[in-house]
Amino acid sequence: MAAGPTRRAVLVASAPEAVIASGLTRRAVLTGAATAVPVLISGCRGVEVLGTPPPPAPDVRLLRATIVAEQQLISRYHAVLAGPAKDAAAAQRLAALLTEHEQHLAQLRKRLVVPAGSAQSLAPAATPAVRTPPDLAGALATLSAAEQAAAQRLATGLLTVPPSLAQLLASISASEATHVPVLDQLRRTA
Repeated sequence: MAAGPTRRAVLVASAPEAVIASGLTRRAVLTGAATAVPVLISGCRGVEVLGTPPPPAPDVRLLRATIVAEQQLISRYHAVLAGPAKDAAAAQRLAALLTEHEQHLAQLRKRLVVPAGSAQSLAPAATPAVRTPPDLAGALATLSAAEQAAAQRLATGLLTVPPSLAQLLASISASEATHVPVLDQLRRTA
């Protein structure tokens, strides 16, 4: 009985077809793996093999720009509420408008789909420092002009985006347009 395994080993070593018939040996697997590693390494260069990613679609660019613009408007409101309107009667109205802008931002962010593992994030973009006029009337005039510009910018982009996004942008544009007379009225009473 002890001669059986030894004889079989001799047969396997002397007849290559016997190795194939009985399955792969450890040596064959290691040899195959050793020859496959250089092929895998040369073929796996990562994302750079694909080249640069294509630029985002126009509607994605518009959505990102709208998110940044909304963040800037929110920063302006915070600056006015912390500065000239800190103790003013207009602070409550301004806080209500700020809440609407925060809701706009939340809705816009829901529409922006960022692929998993993407370098992009939904973190707030760095907004430049907002220079707020020291007097309340000047600060309200600045907010009013910013609201009017935002409403016009959104309205001009409606024709280039899909209908569902156009509906959201039109709604935000209309909301921002209604903020202008509120701010103008607050400015007259300030």
